[in-house]
Amino acid sequence: MRRWGRPTPTRPSGGPPRYRPRTGTARAVAALYAVFAGRGTHDGHRILSPEAAERAREGQGRCRDLVLGDGLEGETELGLGLWLSGPNGSYGPNPRAFGHDGFGGSCGLADPEAGVSLGYVMNRMGPHIADDPRKRALVDAVYSAL
Repeated sequence: MRRWGRPTPTRPSGGPPRYRPRTGTARAVAALYAVFAGRGTHDGHRILSPEAAERAREGQGRCRDLVLGDGLEGETELGLGLWLSGPNGSYGPNPRAFGHDGFGGSCGLADPEAGVSLGYVMNRMGPHIADDPRKRALVDAVYSAL
C-alpha cells in the first residue's frame, strides 16, 4: 500500500523493514514550490497562510554547510529548510528567491515576486551537489523569458 507523506515500508524476507526513498517528478516539485510562489495558494486552493509561506524564506544567517561542506563554494544562507538565492543568484536574480538542490543536478525553486516556481529532475546525474550548470542555464533561461 502506498501512503503519501511517509516512506512505504518493505520487509525483506526475515529482515527488519526497510524504507524506500520518495522521489518526485519535475511537475510535482514545481507544484510544491508553486505553493510558496503563490504565497500559500496553488490552483485556487489555500495550502498555507501567507505568513507561513513567507516564514519559510526568512534567513537564518549565513553559514558554512556542515553536511555538504566542500561541495558548496563559500557560505550559504538558509531559510527554514531551504536555501536562499542570496548574492550568488542560485535561484535567480532575486536574492529572496529560494529553493533546494538535489545531488546530481535536480532542483526546485520559488520566487514569489516573479510568480515563478520551477522543478527540474533529470535522467543523468551530474557530479555537482549544488548549482549544477544545467540548472543554472535553466534558471537563466526562465528569467530571461519573463
